[in-house]
Amino acid sequence: MKDFKSKYFIGFGIVLVALVVFATIRVGAGSTLVYVDADYSGEEEGSSSKPFTKIQDAIDKAADKDRDVYIREGEYEENIKLLEDVKLYGSDKDEVMIEAEDDDEPVVKMYDDSEIFDVTLKEGQYGILVNDGSKAFIQDCIIIDNEDDGIFIQEAETDNDEIVEIYDSFIAHNGWNGIYSEERKFSIKRNEVYNNDGDGVEFADNSEGVFKDNLVKKNDGVGLRIFIDKSELYIKDNTFRDNNKSGIEVGTEGQLGKIVLDRKNKFYKNGNYGIIRVERSSFSFDQWNQSFVIEDGVTFWDNDDGEISHFVRVY
Repeated sequence: MKDFKSKYFIGFGIVLVALVVFATIRVGAGSTLVYVDADYSGEEEGSSSKPFTKIQDAIDKAADKDRDVYIREGEYEENIKLLEDVKLYGSDKDEVMIEAEDDDEPVVKMYDDSEIFDVTLKEGQYGILVNDGSKAFIQDCIIIDNEDDGIFIQEAETDNDEIVEIYDSFIAHNGWNGIYSEERKFSIKRNEVYNNDGDGVEFADNSEGVFKDNLVKKNDGVGLRIFIDKSELYIKDNTFRDNNKSGIEVGTEGQLGKIVLDRKNKFYKNGNYGIIRVERSSFSFDQWNQSFVIEDGVTFWDNDDGEISHFVRVY
């Protein structure tokens, strides 16, 4: 019995230490937090006991002092510039509500090496605008009810580390696309993108990245709009269902690229095709085969116009 108890407490101690280490890493290892609390009144300095009431004040101090920002639950009416190297943590994405003060501006504009976690962003021009040439990280956010795109990503060179990563977020009920990205490197995984008034997601030509384990449903346009031209895209393990148009639209303006759909993608009940192929310039059958690979085993079910379209020419 003594040996069992010793092993139990040693094991429990290891787990507890691991959890503390994880929490420390998640909320900014090696840095002192700047706090925000909408309900606080009194002298403001950004400490836990004397937090700021405005998020931007905390970001400005964090950027100056090499710190991160922690937002307590509450409702905040601001347009935020998330400055370079600052990480912004909400206490809970269902409890930290950031609504745009000016609905003609993004709720959050992200600059290089900024990160955002566990907040709801709503009623701006965009929920998030990622500044051109900036690396950004977005996780566990709710991005809803914005006038234009939920997330708009401005362009950056794809041959460097200016990657945008979007994970585990809900992007819905926006006035245009859920996510729109100009030429850019990205990693987008485990998100739900639904009920947006345009397409679920759109990537411009000359894009590079992985789109994996996402649920894209009930968008007014296509689920995912992508372009072959000079792109390198890997579409893996996603579900595209109940979009008003096709599940995926793959377009080309005549330049080679590489798009691979793995066998675990699923296409259910889309209003047109599961996959529609669109030529905006001459593109031969051999070029299609070289640039667009659909692995055997992709699941198609009950798409109104069929599984995969003929080549639709619009030139």
